[in-house]
Amino acid sequence: MEPHVNLAFSVRATPGGYAVLLGAGVSIAAGMPSAWDVQQDLIRSVAAAEGFTEIGDPHTWYQERFNRTATYDDLLARLANTPYERQALLQTYFEPSEEDREEGRKQPTDAHRAIARLVTAGLVRIVLTTNFDRLMETALREEGVEPTVVATPDDATGLAPLHTLKCLVVHVHGDYLNPTSMLNTPEELEKYAPSVDKLLDRIFSDYGLVISGWSAKWDPALRNALSRCPSRIFTSYWTDTRELPEEARELLNRRGAVFVQADADFFFTRVADAVAALADTDRQHPASIAVAVASAKRALSGVGLAINLHDTLRRETSRIAALPLRSGPWQSSDSNEHSRRLGVLEAEAELLLALVATTAYWGKDETDRWWIHDIEQLGTVSGGGDEALIRLAQAPATMVIYAAGIAALAAERWRTLVRVLSEPQVQHPYKTNIRLPAAALLDPQTTIGHRFDGAEHLHLQLRPVFTNHLMLGETAYRDTWERFEFLRLIVQHDSGEGFDWPHIRGTRYDGYRLAPAIWLKQELDRHGDLHPLLRRGFLNGDAERLHTAKKTVQATYAEWARTLPR
Repeated sequence: MEPHVNLAFSVRATPGGYAVLLGAGVSIAAGMPSAWDVQQDLIRSVAAAEGFTEIGDPHTWYQERFNRTATYDDLLARLANTPYERQALLQTYFEPSEEDREEGRKQPTDAHRAIARLVTAGLVRIVLTTNFDRLMETALREEGVEPTVVATPDDATGLAPLHTLKCLVVHVHGDYLNPTSMLNTPEELEKYAPSVDKLLDRIFSDYGLVISGWSAKWDPALRNALSRCPSRIFTSYWTDTRELPEEARELLNRRGAVFVQADADFFFTRVADAVAALADTDRQHPASIAVAVASAKRALSGVGLAINLHDTLRRETSRIAALPLRSGPWQSSDSNEHSRRLGVLEAEAELLLALVATTAYWGKDETDRWWIHDIEQLGTVSGGGDEALIRLAQAPATMVIYAAGIAALAAERWRTLVRVLSEPQVQHPYKTNIRLPAAALLDPQTTIGHRFDGAEHLHLQLRPVFTNHLMLGETAYRDTWERFEFLRLIVQHDSGEGFDWPHIRGTRYDGYRLAPAIWLKQELDRHGDLHPLLRRGFLNGDAERLHTAKKTVQATYAEWARTLPR
């Protein structure tokens, strides 16, 4: 396989196992000046202030003029009196002007943005850079990620355990926002502060590396740090458009890294795209789900060990609840991000939905306890940002509600059906300290729909669960879906949450009557107040309340249906 595909498989298999090291080449591609260029320009400014115009080599002139090597500290002290003035001077080199923005200079490159995508997916957590600019931080913030930044030796002291940090950016040579931290001369780059060396030792020992745009030629302290830790736990990668110099080749061989002759934009974009493609296709094999469902049926019938089913349900629920995309970030500049995340959630939830539906259909009160209250965990997220992405993180709860509710209704397990519609509760998104049934708040249009019909999408997603694993026919599945959808709409209305875009057939005869409304009327006419729904506590067993809610939902549907194109 090509190196970018190998790396994509590796980062998905070991989330957070890789760190990225970016050298000057990545920032220069964005139109940023190199550290050496900035320093030479500052020397020319000092010379101009001293009355010199033709100075030849700037560093030679500075050495001869002041009998000392030019450092950022010394240069900035000569050109600006206060820390604020020094930072403002450096900003002209590293922050884009309006003209820069118009021409796309000093902006994050495709490489920066691809790395940010990998961080967002929870696959990369550490980015090291020798550059003074903040392009990496900008790209991360565009994706809604606020990184922990180490730019000085003091920052590296007392840092939390690396695996607990969502994203860490380390400026090994300092950054322009901390002028006294900036290292560039051979003397400065010969040795790092002990706290920085200690941090690098941890990273280089425990993580695989993806190095790009770094020649290794001018940075002896960084070379030494890599040489001290020739880790081979993970395969490392080194990308550059040109052949590596001798210093880099020695490190490459010492670490057993793979050299890829490509620029950073090309390589990291291909890695991020390959990761996205793997997420789209990385679903449980249908045969493995079928086996799990068959085992669940045996366990529920008393033939097999039900403890295995219990453990699998709990493990799958916990795994999905802990997916990185359920904890943010809640902002993205990628217009396809919602679709990408939905695809990941659907793929990850396939086994859980099949097992929940099976257990809700064939199980009993005792087995309902294995999954019903986990709906609350799946429906709980926190944070602020893009509401569509926040609500999407609650989609696994919606999927489980529908899988369980439809299965229970198909099996006429009325108590389980009522519990699904009423017991799991989540916090209202706009009303403080108000909790309502998850079935009322987490409808498919709210959690899944984003410029498309969320209920219809979920109907198609769940179809294989019922037609393949529970052996419902197409008509039986459609009828049961609509009946559950109608009952859920009644709960939503009864909770004061109005009416949402349902996926239910209606007929224009007799005022846009709903097929499931006809079914419910017939059921109530047949059983009256003794209907199992009411006896099991649906709407607290209040028949009048049920009739009122049913009529209101029916009327609201008819009004809504009249607005649809014919």
